[in-house]
Amino acid sequence: MRRIVKVALVVPVIIAVLFVGVYFVGRNTTILMFPEVWSQSSPYGESYEFKVNDFQGDPDLESGFLITIDRVVVTDPLGREYELEKDFNINEYSGEVTKRFVLYGPEDGGLPVTGEYRFDFIKDGETVLTKHVDYTQSNLMYPTDVSWERRGSDIYVEWTPPPNVNKNNWYKVLIWSTGDTPSQFVSLRFDGDASSGLLEDVPFVEGGTYQLNVAVFSGVGYAYSEYHNFVWDREASPITG
Repeated sequence: MRRIVKVALVVPVIIAVLFVGVYFVGRNTTILMFPEVWSQSSPYGESYEFKVNDFQGDPDLESGFLITIDRVVVTDPLGREYELEKDFNINEYSGEVTKRFVLYGPEDGGLPVTGEYRFDFIKDGETVLTKHVDYTQSNLMYPTDVSWERRGSDIYVEWTPPPNVNKNNWYKVLIWSTGDTPSQFVSLRFDGDASSGLLEDVPFVEGGTYQLNVAVFSGVGYAYSEYHNFVWDREASPITG
């Protein structure tokens, strides 16, 4: 009888703990939400990027913690504040779902300083969550000698890896339309030991103009190559001058 009474008493306690846990997780979880401070390097200068990606909920744009947030403000170790911009989209080419707040610094904005960064998540004028990120400045170099060629409806891209890249890094080839060409953006990821990549069945229009670069990523930053302009004709001809 005592055993039954003990079980009867324990079960409500467990339920209460689970309820509190679910309530807390539902309101404050960041298990699949990642605030990040990144360096940004290129032939055009050095800069910063602050962002927080949300991988919670269904793979759509209507669920997850960030959908409930109005603003994200980052404070750096020197006390400077930066307001991030909401960026929710689905890449039509890769199918990648992006749910984030992000801020790209200007090309010559300077690398982020080493230290602790505070991310404040604001809803209805109140901070509902604060996260801290310890950042160590990155010196990742950018890919060089980028070249490409058209192969039917595919585009093949080559590059020379920077000297400080290893298997833990990864690349992205990024291409977007320019001028009066209908808006289009494609990107595809490649492993850190790659020096070339094939993007298949790219949705480019004949005679359209596009810009391409290759970026290499690490856990704390990325570096991108020069921008290269071309026409989507038989040869994917470079635009010079």
